[in-house]
Amino acid sequence: MNESDVDGRKLSATFERALDGVGADLGPLVAGAAERGRSIRRRRRTTAAGAAAVAAVLVVGGALTLRPGGGNAAVTVQAPTASASPMPSRAFPQLLQKSDTGPERLDPGTGAQQGSVALTGHAAVLTLARALPPGGHTSGFSGYSGVVGWTEAPTRNVAARATLLYDDGTGPVEVGVEVDGGIGALYRPGSYPPGPGQDPYVIGYDDEYDCTKTVAPNIRSCSATVLPDGGHLKLTESVLDRVTTRTVNLLRPDNTRVIVTATNSVPVADSRKPQPLREGLPLSLDQLQTAAMAAGFHEWITPEEAERAEEAVRPFHDDTPGKNMPSGTGSGANAGAATAGPTPGGKG
Repeated sequence: MNESDVDGRKLSATFERALDGVGADLGPLVAGAAERGRSIRRRRRTTAAGAAAVAAVLVVGGALTLRPGGGNAAVTVQAPTASASPMPSRAFPQLLQKSDTGPERLDPGTGAQQGSVALTGHAAVLTLARALPPGGHTSGFSGYSGVVGWTEAPTRNVAARATLLYDDGTGPVEVGVEVDGGIGALYRPGSYPPGPGQDPYVIGYDDEYDCTKTVAPNIRSCSATVLPDGGHLKLTESVLDRVTTRTVNLLRPDNTRVIVTATNSVPVADSRKPQPLREGLPLSLDQLQTAAMAAGFHEWITPEEAERAEEAVRPFHDDTPGKNMPSGTGSGANAGAATAGPTPGGKG
């Protein structure tokens, strides 16, 4: 997001230091998770409905069909449907093709989270897709997750990223979500400018949730609110040339931060950077706020929830930084452009 170039540098540096403190086995985000996790076994379906699910998120009669791991009955939940609007007559550049990279590794919970697993990229993108307005077609699913520590005495929190393409019939936009569990414990009242003797892990609420400090020439609108439950919410819209970006930044009372971003600049094949393929966005800030407040963005989920999400969301590309490069890219930098945020310090 462009506004973070100005007011997010200190915050990003804080997160870099926080990640450095969790130990080399965690890598950039999930190296430890990849070593400790277990693979979900794909269940191959021979029925026609199962075969359709392999090709894409299965849409039947305006609903997304999930198949629980232990039975043949389908569970139907509300989800976006393919748009009835005609596709525009203009020819779009070829979108960046992301391969299906197979099962995600699970990071099992310990202690109070025993028996649970970390929120997966599949589960995060499924929650996002179901929370967006019906009438749009969703595709291009990708994401990743892992366990991180935010302080010098490392916590064990979940950070997840997921993206998809949303098309209302007038062209695709990219929608991403960042879920950072436990990060609210770092926030303090007021502002914390960097300086000698100050805790590098502490962040002031004013530094991230005060529009007067969200200064960038491309920001067209900003609103910040303290919610009745004590949570913090900031909505921003930025415009730079033909690129429009809308961001909802929600810090919940349970110390989980959820950031949902939509932009009309999407990854295209044979391009080193995303391109705006349509004018404006079909998703309002209110609609993105509804998505950010969806009930499914939990740090820890059951193994059964993780498996059902993986069976429902196909194809899916693992966007773990440095792990898989989508086809049509020329360098490793391109792969990062398709992620919801390569580091937990994304800000809006």
